[in-house]
Amino acid sequence: MVKRRNNGKQRPARPRTRTNFTPRVIAVTLFILFVFLGWMFFWMLYSEHGALVAARQDGLAEQVRMAVSICQQFHARMEAGEFTRAEAIEQSRLTLISLRYGQLSEGYFYILNRQGQMVAHPFRPELAGQDLRELKDTGGRRFIEEIIDTPDHGPGRLVTYRWQWLNSVTDMPELMAYVEGYEPWNWYIVTEVQTADINARIIGDLARQVGILFMLTLALAGVLAVTLQRQVLSGVDRLIEVARRLAAGDLSARTVISPTDEVKSLSVAINQMADGIQARDEQVRLTQRTAVFALAKLAEARDRETGGHLLRVREYSKALAQELASKAGWREIITPQFINDIYDASLLHDVGKVAVPDAILLKPDTLDEGEMAIMMSHTLVGANTIRAARQRMKAESSFLIMAEQIARSHHERWNGQGYVECLSGDDIPPAARIFSVVDVYDALTTARPYKRAYTHAQAIELMREERGQRFDPSAFDAFLAAAEKFNAIRAEFADEPAA
Repeated sequence: MVKRRNNGKQRPARPRTRTNFTPRVIAVTLFILFVFLGWMFFWMLYSEHGALVAARQDGLAEQVRMAVSICQQFHARMEAGEFTRAEAIEQSRLTLISLRYGQLSEGYFYILNRQGQMVAHPFRPELAGQDLRELKDTGGRRFIEEIIDTPDHGPGRLVTYRWQWLNSVTDMPELMAYVEGYEPWNWYIVTEVQTADINARIIGDLARQVGILFMLTLALAGVLAVTLQRQVLSGVDRLIEVARRLAAGDLSARTVISPTDEVKSLSVAINQMADGIQARDEQVRLTQRTAVFALAKLAEARDRETGGHLLRVREYSKALAQELASKAGWREIITPQFINDIYDASLLHDVGKVAVPDAILLKPDTLDEGEMAIMMSHTLVGANTIRAARQRMKAESSFLIMAEQIARSHHERWNGQGYVECLSGDDIPPAARIFSVVDVYDALTTARPYKRAYTHAQAIELMREERGQRFDPSAFDAFLAAAEKFNAIRAEFADEPAA
């Protein structure tokens, strides 16, 4: 009885102690929260800036290595007796200054020799033969000196500078250049790009994230205050669960509205935020799909022979993936998401052709080896462009991963005799193996100025000879099983007859 009376006397004192202590707990906790969020915020921006710069550097390096590989091909042909040294050097020079890359073909190459003289510049032909070490501009001289300090062997080097090549404007943007030497021709091959878009991207992200973090901080402060009230702990637990699901990507997550006034207001706000995020996500997805189709149509428009190629290959890809979904070895690979991704990713298979000069892309005759090398480079250009888009995203995209795989590897062969990486067997990405069958079937059954269209049956018979050579045997067998679907798609999306 004595203990009960003592307990009864102590109970009223606990709320008073909690009431006096709660404001300090909230203040200290909020201060720690603000410091943590601020640190996390600026760390994310710093990391993103570093990732964007690294991606830009990697992209420039890959482009220069592609240019060096073109020079190596001409050098090999010179050693084989097809060219004299002077002819090989001239062909290399003409090829490099004609190359363009990037979505808007803004990327280009120029060449200097080890003495600092300009060999060729696509936009400044008057500089040919000029000793650039004698430039009056200090920034220009420093840039040229850094170029000619690049080792003749091994990887190239990155040079960041401010100097205006093409005009005399006083506002000189920061540029990032990548240089690699090619010793046989006594050359330095250079490509460059402005970095202003990276800074603009970071500033844009800063404005967006400030708003998001401000809203998040307010929500967390409300949740923190509510958690100190025992009567609403269950409601707070529900809010935490919804926030976790949203963070994990489940944008359908919503919280049950609590009858408690404070939690009800917070629950309504979180639901409205989730509605806004979901609506924006759907709009972004629609915009992405629209942009993908527009980009693919842009690449298609440069090749006047393709007609309804895009419409057919995406339907073929979906049909073949659906047929393979139940086959051994493919069940674990082909999910509903895989089928949705390949339907759109197949559109970007030839996006790299935007970087191929018209003289090669539209040439009616057989391409020579140099031209073929440039044509083959469309796989790398397309894959690099898509990878750059992936790296600019905060979250990984299965669609863009597949699009990059198809763009890079759709000309690989099962026996390892394809290009550009000479992959073989299961080393070739599954989506690229599927698309290889699709692309060849459409090419055979479509008329070109230099060939007639084969019938459906003729195309199948020709492709049989490539089973296990060009095509994955299991993918080709599934193609045979779905042959009637292919024929129906071919008829539905047939090219319009020429006027």
